[in-house]
Amino acid sequence: MMALSYEARIGVARAAVDYLMGRDAAEMTALVPNCPGWTVYNAAVHVGRVSVAWEEMIKCTPGDTTARERAYETSGKRPTGAEPAELARWAHAAIDRMSGDASKPCFFSMTGGPGTTGLWAWHAASELGVHRLDVEAALGHEHAISDIEAVDATTYVCEFFLPAMRRAAEEDPGAVTAELLSDTGECLHTINIDSASTHQVTVRGSVVQVLLALWGRPHTGVDLVDGDAEVWDAWRQLPGKVFQFGTWD
Repeated sequence: MMALSYEARIGVARAAVDYLMGRDAAEMTALVPNCPGWTVYNAAVHVGRVSVAWEEMIKCTPGDTTARERAYETSGKRPTGAEPAELARWAHAAIDRMSGDASKPCFFSMTGGPGTTGLWAWHAASELGVHRLDVEAALGHEHAISDIEAVDATTYVCEFFLPAMRRAAEEDPGAVTAELLSDTGECLHTINIDSASTHQVTVRGSVVQVLLALWGRPHTGVDLVDGDAEVWDAWRQLPGKVFQFGTWD
C-alpha cells in the first residue's frame, strides 16, 4: 500500500500552506474555477481560518461534544482582511499542534469524537493538497503532488472524509472501487468505499483526477468500469451538499 509517513504528511501540509500564502498580489485576485465564488485570496483565507478551527479541536479531548462548534466560533472571531503572511501563521500554528506525537488523543471532526494528532496530520495533508491543486489549476501551474501523495490523500478521502459526508448528509450512495493510475497508466493502488447499500460502481483513472472528483471538483479521464454511474455521481455531489463554498472574507 502506498502511504506517507506521519512526518511526510506534516511536510505536505506545510508545503501547501507556503504555496498558497506565497502567491503575489496579482495571483491572489485570480478566480478559482474549481471553487465557484473564490479567488486565490479566498482560498488562502479558507485555509487560514479552517486551520484556526483545527487547532482548537486538537486542543479538545476526544469526548468533547461541543468541540467543533466552539472551534468554528473561535475561527469566526479572527479579523477579516488578514494578510497572507498572517493567514500562514494561523495555518502553521495548527500544523504545529499536529506535530511531534502522532498518537496523542484529541477530538477529530471526521469522527465527531475520538481521534489523534496523526489523523489530523493526514487530514491536513489531504485537504490542503486538494486546495493546492485548486490554486495550481487556477494559475496554470503544473501540479506538484506526487503519485504517493495523491494516493495517500485519496485513501484518506475514502476512509474518513467521505464517510463523514455520508453521515452529515444522511445519504449512502453505495460502494465504490477506484483503480488509481499514474500518469503513464500504471495501476498504483485500488481503494474502496464500503457501503451497506447493494448499489456499487467501479471507476478507473489518474489518481489526481480521482482525488479531484471525490472532492466534487472538475476532473477528466475517470472512466466507469462497472456498476451504476449514479453511485459515482452521488458521491461526488456529497461534499457540495455538506459544505457550501463562500468567500468568507
